[in-house]
Amino acid sequence: MAEMTPEMAFLQSMQSNTNNYNPITYQNNDAQQDEEEEEEYDPSHIVPDQADDSNRSTPMVQSASEDEAATPSRPVSQASDTKVVETTAATPTRQPPKTLGGFIVDDDDDDEDETPVTRPKLAGSNGLLNVAQSSTNTPKRSLTQTPNAFLTPDVSIQKTTQEQGVSDVPSNGPPDSTFNHTAVLPNPSAELDSTSTNASQTLPVVDTPTATSGLSASLPKSRLPHDRVGILEDRIADDPRGDLDAWLSLINEHRKRNKLDEARGVYDRFFKVFPTAAEQIIAYVNMELQNDDFFRVEQIFTRFLMNVHNVHLWSTYLDYVRRRNNLTTDTTGAARQIVSQTYEFVLQTIGHDKDAGPIWSDYIQFVKSGPGVLGGNGWQDQQKMDTLRKAYQRAICVPTQAVTGLWKEYDNFEMGLNKMTGRKFLQEKSPAYMTARSANMALQNLTKDLDRTTLPRLPPALGFDGDVEYMNQVEIWKRWINWEKEDNLVLKDEDLQAYKSRIVYVYKQALMALRFWPEMWYDAAEFCFQNDMESAGNDFLTQGIAANPESCLLAFRRADRVELTTADITDVKERGDLVKEPYNTLFDALYELINITTKRETQAIARVKESFAQQALASPTRSADGDEAGAEEEARNAREATQKAQIEAIRNGNAVQIKLLSKTVSYAWIAYMRAIRRIQGKGKPGDAAEGGMRQAFVDARRRGRITSDVYIANALMEHHCYQDASATRIFERGMKLFPEDENFALEYLKHLITLHDIINVRMVFESVVNKITQKPENTHKAKVLYLYFHEYESRYGELGQLIKLEKRMHELFPDDPQLSRFAHRYASPGFDPTAIRPIISPTTQAKPRSLPTIGIPPPVKMQDSPRPSVAQVANSPKRPLEESDNEAFQPRKMIRAESPLKGAAGRRLDAKRNQQRAAENHAIGKTPNIGQPLPPPPLPREISYLLSIIPRAETYKASTFAPHKMVELLRNLELPQGQQLRPPIPGPPPSSYGQLNGPYQFHR
Repeated sequence: MAEMTPEMAFLQSMQSNTNNYNPITYQNNDAQQDEEEEEEYDPSHIVPDQADDSNRSTPMVQSASEDEAATPSRPVSQASDTKVVETTAATPTRQPPKTLGGFIVDDDDDDEDETPVTRPKLAGSNGLLNVAQSSTNTPKRSLTQTPNAFLTPDVSIQKTTQEQGVSDVPSNGPPDSTFNHTAVLPNPSAELDSTSTNASQTLPVVDTPTATSGLSASLPKSRLPHDRVGILEDRIADDPRGDLDAWLSLINEHRKRNKLDEARGVYDRFFKVFPTAAEQIIAYVNMELQNDDFFRVEQIFTRFLMNVHNVHLWSTYLDYVRRRNNLTTDTTGAARQIVSQTYEFVLQTIGHDKDAGPIWSDYIQFVKSGPGVLGGNGWQDQQKMDTLRKAYQRAICVPTQAVTGLWKEYDNFEMGLNKMTGRKFLQEKSPAYMTARSANMALQNLTKDLDRTTLPRLPPALGFDGDVEYMNQVEIWKRWINWEKEDNLVLKDEDLQAYKSRIVYVYKQALMALRFWPEMWYDAAEFCFQNDMESAGNDFLTQGIAANPESCLLAFRRADRVELTTADITDVKERGDLVKEPYNTLFDALYELINITTKRETQAIARVKESFAQQALASPTRSADGDEAGAEEEARNAREATQKAQIEAIRNGNAVQIKLLSKTVSYAWIAYMRAIRRIQGKGKPGDAAEGGMRQAFVDARRRGRITSDVYIANALMEHHCYQDASATRIFERGMKLFPEDENFALEYLKHLITLHDIINVRMVFESVVNKITQKPENTHKAKVLYLYFHEYESRYGELGQLIKLEKRMHELFPDDPQLSRFAHRYASPGFDPTAIRPIISPTTQAKPRSLPTIGIPPPVKMQDSPRPSVAQVANSPKRPLEESDNEAFQPRKMIRAESPLKGAAGRRLDAKRNQQRAAENHAIGKTPNIGQPLPPPPLPREISYLLSIIPRAETYKASTFAPHKMVELLRNLELPQGQQLRPPIPGPPPSSYGQLNGPYQFHR
């Protein structure tokens, strides 16, 4: 059994009757056993294993075509396909429908089948045609929605309706004959099962010599060029979250044709995918306002307003309220009261937004337009003055672009009423205004490159177009959030609730643009949990999972939170169901993504084949012999080679994606098994109340698409948590399913060593490495096993066995140095004693390095260099320096000597000066000896000093200067000319420069 390949294991499991498994029977049998017998748990007795487990299928899957079997990433079976096969098998056989001219014609009313056919529901939750809900008695149609998929369809019926601008008009034929709301992507394996199960249910096909006849079955129906609505629907069905342009174009197309009901339907579907798209909500509102449909407008506001905190959307809401409440004809004051309450509601919700300045200004103008006179003595006048003062004082504390203008208006307002009280109020609010103004300037600088869109886009993959721009937007949003958390408005101590609400508000603004960025949802939820905002945190996680159902980050965090908050629930089944809910969402999304990837691969291969088949038909066929026939054969071989290369590239690319998704699914199952073990324990397969970890393992194998990591994790949990012998049986089962998986074999060896089963350790090692090295392209996989077993033999084995093992390693890996293989015997991950060079003679081996001396040539002899002149400043109050030719009468001044440098820098500078003096004496006393090289040109004094104070390389701990870059800098350095620089001020000792870098950093 150890030699069984994954395919053989799968076929053997398919030949057995997999439908005989009954969890109830298993549960009853287990209930009759005692505790000792329960330890004999064998996972292979529950569900027959499969390499890269897929969903359970009928034996008819073995009739798959050779082309499908060659696809490495195509799943063997799918759960949805199994349902289709069962439904088809249960359908009674019907006679083939009558056809005329390539179309299905209706039978007479007196036909034996008089049951009315119910038209399937046009659109489901995702707007696609719901084929699964159609009657099973309806004859199956070809994938191109015509009776004969291999003939050119007669589109005269559709063309008439489409030219009139009507895209969804069915014909008089059967319900599925010509009507096609959207292109329904076929499932290749489902089609294969249905055709192989009951051939009488398929429509008759007219044989044609067309080479592309067998390819169109894998492709969706091709649209006519002028069927713009159908083309856009196909794009949306294929990529609902990514093709944002298709959504907007489809809405505009319906509005252009004045099909408002269709446009509303598209809007409803659009907002299920993008519920926070404020721009489109405003467009939806404006569409209804143009038709004076105020009832629908209010429904839109009720649906979106409280969940989408967008300034423009709430401004639209304000405009609608003011339109519906005319203040000009308001004699009772009820309309003004409604508008005033609306303003208060709006400002309380989004008034602290940095772009809410226009709303504050409008509110102040609204208060000014109210009844009463500013400065009057009546109660209404005083009430207006108090309301306006309160509005100004609230507005000037919010960092908006209008804060400066509002402060000026407030200043004029207070000083116009009473200068004494005005100065008092202005002095009280001046600190808050200054804080708001400085905060506004900081926010404007922080977000100047921010794109505050509410139409989110999927993040581009790393290395592809747009990834840098997208990550820049993410960083800007994070900086804004961190700025709010730093409490620059000083709200944390005075108004903690306002501090929290501002941060949560910025998170919501960021998530409008970064809806498909799970890390932002996670950060928002974590902030809420850390600040006792449990409900808001759960809302963030729930909405984040709805936007990113395939995100492991959000699903794991939600499951952990549910597990923590349900600790008081004593019913383990109820608690397990609550924890399992986010995992189920994750599993469904990942498996669906695998199916979509497989379907795209099938369609891409079909397109390639169809394209090359059309090229083959378009190429002229010649009956000539000789060179022309050879050239034609060469061209055909070139096309076949190109086609094969393209198909192979498609398969390899999709295989990488599916492998990554399978790895993700496996780790999701591992996380679920760990969580359910903490709640329900080891459990028992088939137990509905306490299935536990073992039932989760069974479910994972049934769903399929799992890697060896799931077997490893389950076996180790059985061993470490329960010391159960079933861990070894799980490893044994896994070795049959993954015979060439070196990581699984390595974990199996570690497990056997833990059990001190040395005989089986050697047997497993020999069998695995022999099987892996049978294929030369897989030899590199065995290296990790050899290294581990070499380490084990070197520590606990015999020397003769170790030498034999090293000889085998040398034959398999001849490029590895023999020294490193020998040193591996005695080394540990942190220390290698064979590489140590001890210091025997410190004076010889540990001699400190001396800095290289820079030869400085003798400078040009200058006679009595004048004192550096000081630049005179025009109109200076100081007395100018009087110049005199006769210096005899000038007062004598003592020349101050330069302050000596202390420490190592001073000693190095003295050494340089001594060298200069010696060079000067040599130049004056005698000429250089013949044959000696001329000294290099002199260096400026400043550069010499810089070189003298640069500390030794040993003093740098973080970074070091690159010598070539340092020399290049000094070579190109331009020193000021025409004036003498001041002597450099002595700095600290060189040892203090060890951790510092100057304005230029030179790294090796």
